[in-house]
Amino acid sequence: MNTAPHVVTRQVVAELIGPHGEVPLDAELRYDSTDPYAAVVAFLTGDSEVEWVFGRELLIRGLYEPAGEGDVNVSPSLDADGRAMVVFLLRSPSGNAVVRIPARDVLGFLARSTVAVWPGTEGDHVSPDAAIESILVGD
Repeated sequence: MNTAPHVVTRQVVAELIGPHGEVPLDAELRYDSTDPYAAVVAFLTGDSEVEWVFGRELLIRGLYEPAGEGDVNVSPSLDADGRAMVVFLLRSPSGNAVVRIPARDVLGFLARSTVAVWPGTEGDHVSPDAAIESILVGD
């Protein structure tokens, strides 16, 4: 098991897609090798942020094909200018949101995350003791 944590972040400008067009939204993609299966997209709204956590594998697949079931769906797309984008459909009890992030930003972020933890080796980065502790503390 690799015990040295590695955190990857990438600042991006996302577009919130609404009925009246696109609204720019500052966001950050995050990956932490201490939670090697997960990826985070955090939307920065004033003094707070809204985080969505989902599987890194979902993000990898979503670059090339529609992926996801449930609260987070990710798929490739093109914007009006023909630029490659990654579209996130986010569902919550409060409502749904559609957000686009340039594919080059997502790809750059994922490339750095695979240097931290190669896909398929995530289990080598999970501490059984830490996993048990997180379950017990969560009760």
